[in-house]
Amino acid sequence: MRALTLLLLAVSMACAACNPYVAAISATYGVATDERSLATQASDTKTEADIEAALLASPVVGTGDLSVYCRQGVVVLAGVVPPGSSAGRAAVEIARAQPGATRVETFFVLSEPSKANDIEIEAKIKEVLVADPNVIAGRVDINVFAGHVILVGVVADEQQAQRFVDDAYSVQGVASVRSYIQIAD
Repeated sequence: MRALTLLLLAVSMACAACNPYVAAISATYGVATDERSLATQASDTKTEADIEAALLASPVVGTGDLSVYCRQGVVVLAGVVPPGSSAGRAAVEIARAQPGATRVETFFVLSEPSKANDIEIEAKIKEVLVADPNVIAGRVDINVFAGHVILVGVVADEQQAQRFVDDAYSVQGVASVRSYIQIAD
């Protein structure tokens, strides 16, 4: 079952990437259903891209492997930062230097024993969210590090934010859930 889930996820992602119409519709749907204004979405996208580029260009080992999210100016940096590494500190400094970043949050784990297990947990969470009629799955980004889930997005109200957290916790293998979900301005 696990192999089948991963195979179906890989095939669906490959099909979407190969078909420009599917990609365009997906992007348009995401913009249209986002709780943020178009100006805020554009600003957040630019901030996110600028931070990602700066992390990749950084001479500090490990900064380029971190995930970056920006919602309403709040930047979330997430990923693996081994003990003794200065990657986390350097990434925070880089993010804080960006004009569009109003606040920087971090979620770092010391190691990731099984990336395949984390991908499987993420896929299961997405399945639960798609099946939940009370949430719009595309409004929240999900990432899993060593079984620890982070949720980043913007929703209409606290009840929706809590539904995302509850749905994530319902998946077997989830060690913890950290929500960076914001309520729309």
